Amino acid sequence: MRRGVVAAPLLLVLAALGAHPEDREPDPKDALQSLLSNALQVTIAARVLPADEKPIWNALSTKLTLPGQSIRVRMDGENVRIYLVCTPYVQDNGEVLLLAQGQVWFAAPTENEVKYSSTFSSIPVSFGEVVLFFPLGISDQGATQKGILNVEVEIKIVPYKQPQPEQQ
Repeated sequence: MRRGVVAAPLLLVLAALGAHPEDREPDPKDALQSLLSNALQVTIAARVLPADEKPIWNALSTKLTLPGQSIRVRMDGENVRIYLVCTPYVQDNGEVLLLAQGQVWFAAPTENEVKYSSTFSSIPVSFGEVVLFFPLGISDQGATQKGILNVEVEIKIVPYKQPQPEQQ
């Protein structure tokens, strides 16, 4: 007797689920298209700049992410390692709030010690706008004094896939 009472609600639930085919799992192609329509492409270019000279080191990385999902980029040079974590958040007004955390390990070729610095910034940005992020800060002496180096990270965020116009 109890089996019939327990089985009846279960059968009703199963029948209700079967009665609404639109509640079934979406087509994987549609799910992928939905993800790609929200995906963001983040391009990061890093360089080490001596005072009034050409960059002595460059690195470039491009990654895909979704809003609110962080990307991690590690760039290694001969005397420098940059570890950058970027998290873009798309706001209701269409602008992007970029949270950027930078860690830099740097050793001057003539010195026998490694210097470490960590920085965190919250940066409002528009799609396609280039943001300059200085994980070591900007040296006041850098523009005039030889031997002073700045680490510059350029960040650009664009939608991975431009929205298609509605077809009627």
